[in-house]
Amino acid sequence: MDRRRFVINLVSNLFSALSGIGISFFLTPYIVAHLGKEAYGFFPLTNNFIMYAGIVTTALNSMSSRYITISLEKKEIKEVNTYFNSILFGNLLISFFFILVSALFCYFISNILDIPTRLFADVKLLFIFMFISLIINVSSAVFSVTAFALNRFDRLAYINIASNIIKLAIIILLFYFFTPKIYFLGLVTAILSLYTLIANYRLTKKLLPEIVIDWSFFSKSTLSVVVGAGIWNSIMALSNVINTQLDLLIANHFFGASGMGFLSLTKFIPNAIYILLGIIVPIFLPEMFKAYARNDMEKLKHTLDQSFKAIFLVVLVPLAVFFIYGEDFFHLWLPTQDARGLHILSIITLVPFIVHGTVETVYHVFVITNKLKMASVWGIFISVLNYVLVILLCLYSNLGVYAIPVAALISGVFSHLTFTPLYAAYCLEEKRWYFFVKMIKGLAGFILLLLLAYCWKRLNLFTIDSWITFLTNSLIIGLILLVVSLFMKFEHSELYEGYKKIKKRVTR
Repeated sequence: MDRRRFVINLVSNLFSALSGIGISFFLTPYIVAHLGKEAYGFFPLTNNFIMYAGIVTTALNSMSSRYITISLEKKEIKEVNTYFNSILFGNLLISFFFILVSALFCYFISNILDIPTRLFADVKLLFIFMFISLIINVSSAVFSVTAFALNRFDRLAYINIASNIIKLAIIILLFYFFTPKIYFLGLVTAILSLYTLIANYRLTKKLLPEIVIDWSFFSKSTLSVVVGAGIWNSIMALSNVINTQLDLLIANHFFGASGMGFLSLTKFIPNAIYILLGIIVPIFLPEMFKAYARNDMEKLKHTLDQSFKAIFLVVLVPLAVFFIYGEDFFHLWLPTQDARGLHILSIITLVPFIVHGTVETVYHVFVITNKLKMASVWGIFISVLNYVLVILLCLYSNLGVYAIPVAALISGVFSHLTFTPLYAAYCLEEKRWYFFVKMIKGLAGFILLLLLAYCWKRLNLFTIDSWITFLTNSLIIGLILLVVSLFMKFEHSELYEGYKKIKKRVTR
């Protein structure tokens, strides 16, 4: 991978992610303070419903990047146009289906969800605007594939950064000039979806002017090939939704809007982590697709290793700090809520991620090698196991709302330590312990970071009673853990070469 392009992609995407996380960081306590945790809980719930709808579109869109990227690599422009238009018109057809389903859901919403009477009208409007956003996003999904295929994630990041700036400006105007309402977030989301559609369309025409939107390129057989390959991705998406996105709906059913609201407050850190992963992981995928297209398995595995290192530095290092100082974070961020309870819930939610996060990119091996059937079947098995555990714990344990992440922890860790590394190694024709070794090294490294962070806290050099002391302390221990991680993950020669390059640039 071109180092300059990689750095540009990484930095721009990190800024994009941080801008989105920053808005949620400041917006969440404001909404909780003005509208209550019950009202706030319905916003992540609407996002979960978008994920449910995404199961239908995954079969078509999940494999679009694979086929278009490989066709571009082979310089077959006519084939690129065939894939592009077939997927585009397929998405438009799906959008009409969602219009009908969304209308029915909003009409019967009172029979589906437990909504406090005072919030009913606002929550209904929230769902209407979010479904409008969904329809726009589904219709235009293929327009982001061009930047992916050409490894221009920086351009997508610029659009996301601009989108977050627009989002912040509109939210400030709405909440300043009007009485705060939860449906304002849905309205803003719909406006941003329209902006993203226009921006991605213009980007597609600029990066790849050879793309022509024309019905004559539509091919039923091509659509069938893409859907046929992607149907297993839909099944995997279904299992992922059951494992990670049904929690708020289940909480709403068993523990009411209050329990759902409390659980939703723990979503900030996991969501921030998945936003970062959504920025980092795709940077490596085009090179992995290209390596597989050239049958260069060594290059593919090397790129995988580089992605594991990047995830450790960017994601697991901050998480080690959060695991030790999370209670202080919640106490400062949401002073009216149970900081200790939120911290414990967050840790339980994040443990499965820590286990598989060391090799997160390995899930894309199934897509790259187009060996999704077994992975999908296993995903359904784990999701059913998780669902059964959740229901049993909610009905027969005294865990309360904690039952939901505990069930996900049990099923998630079991899956990540058995099938996933074994089958990924099989897909790459490697020894069965190939990814286990990498996971063990990653987990050992994370435990070391936790011990260092804990020892730092025991020194009690900072009294954390404000954001200034919290951020100062977190920055210092974070830098210490980052330096340790660099020496753990990279050879001394690599670090020395990096040092020389930085020194050369600084002394110019």
